Amino acid sequence: MSLDVTDADPGPMDSEPAGDVTPVASETRRAVTGNRLRDGRPVYFIGNGRWSDTIDEAAHVAAEAERLLTEAQQGKPHPVVAPYVFDVTVANGRLRPVSLRERIRAFGPTVGLRR
Repeated sequence: MSLDVTDADPGPMDSEPAGDVTPVASETRRAVTGNRLRDGRPVYFIGNGRWSDTIDEAAHVAAEAERLLTEAQQGKPHPVVAPYVFDVTVANGRLRPVSLRERIRAFGPTVGLRR
């Protein structure tokens, strides 16, 4: 195995949406995420015991976060491991995680992948 030591630009990021990676919005919201039990992929709570692998479908949980976390853990079989609440903003009409960790979970690596 060899390491690439060139300073070549790996190109644009394929997984991050176009535009600034830092969400700019006037209001912070809350959403619920966890990992799907079946395959470990990040999923987002959309309400009524349902989950989506797309952050744009995530439900805004606001003050009812504790109740929704309890609801999110219901379902037979239990579909998600370790759900938790995280901050999002709305930028250009789409949900954007505030933290880098959640942006990586939602959109993938922060560097371009060589093919």
